[in-house]
Amino acid sequence: MIRLPLILPLALVAACSQEPVLEDVTQNNAQAMEPMGRPDPVASAPAQTAAGTIPAAYHGKWSANAADCGKEGDVTRLTIAPRELRFYESSAAVTAVSSTDQSISVTARYTGEGETWEATRTLALSGDGSSLTVDGMPRARCP
Repeated sequence: MIRLPLILPLALVAACSQEPVLEDVTQNNAQAMEPMGRPDPVASAPAQTAAGTIPAAYHGKWSANAADCGKEGDVTRLTIAPRELRFYESSAAVTAVSSTDQSISVTARYTGEGETWEATRTLALSGDGSSLTVDGMPRARCP
């Protein structure tokens, strides 16, 4: 025979140790979640430029080499404006720009040859501003 005086205290302790169940399911979920930590302010997150604008240092006309600047059939030409990229057979409306110490990433909506697409390109400007590398392809600033 099981002794009632021993079981009753154990049953009461077990019943009292359960967490309360709330009526609203979202309250139950909120209790189970751990608080989110704040991001590390020292982390090198890219900085966003004003409203997706390419910095002025990058503006201008660019080509694979200076000798090709201004040539009619230059397929490597690129014109950079504050909110636009224009290539030989396509153009792009800039939607976002982020920067690091050495480069910028430009996300844009492209149109060309009857197609549209979105892409992000990395642009790195030389220290003196005379050359630009776009996704690994070097270009010279045209006069």
